[in-house]
Amino acid sequence: MPLITPIVMRRGLLAAGGTLLAALVARNSLRQAPTPGPEAPGTGPARNAAPPAAPGPAPRGIADLQPHAPAALPALAFTTADGVRRTLADYAGRGVILNFWATWCTPCVSEMPALDALAGAMAASKPPMTVLAVSLDRAGAAAVTPFYASHGIRNLPVLLDPHSETMMALRLDGIPTTLVIDRGGQEVARIQGPVRWDDRDAAASLQRMAG
Repeated sequence: MPLITPIVMRRGLLAAGGTLLAALVARNSLRQAPTPGPEAPGTGPARNAAPPAAPGPAPRGIADLQPHAPAALPALAFTTADGVRRTLADYAGRGVILNFWATWCTPCVSEMPALDALAGAMAASKPPMTVLAVSLDRAGAAAVTPFYASHGIRNLPVLLDPHSETMMALRLDGIPTTLVIDRGGQEVARIQGPVRWDDRDAAASLQRMAG
């Protein structure tokens, strides 16, 4: 049997004591650690963060905008930022892309820059087409004009329907919804949801639909 000297015994006791001390510290740390739970209001790193926005639908490609048989439209009217009444008949013969939107509608807002760029391109195309975006904001120009300014919208006129009369006349299920109106004033395509208006074939496809 090997001889256990006092020095060896002392070393063993120290090692055992160190292990016991480490175990006690670990146990106390576990007892004192807070159990994860909901943060109290106004505390934690996220106290200044805005609530996460619900994701909107993914934009659809221009190929999803399929033409249908020409259909007559009801009389549609809206106003400019200055309160001037406009009707769809004012744009007869040009072909119209008619979009319905609102500043509080996340998918509407997401497609506005591309829709604005499309408006500029279609106005310069031959033959030209008109892109109109009719806002359903109840606040009217007070909501839309600063939105245009802050988002750099330059090619779309401010058009307003704060009482959603056009939406009801067309029996729209929601916004954004876009209609393509041919040069004879009839609806030839309709799509609900945001669209990638900057698709490479967008302008050519819209021209074909307008006739």
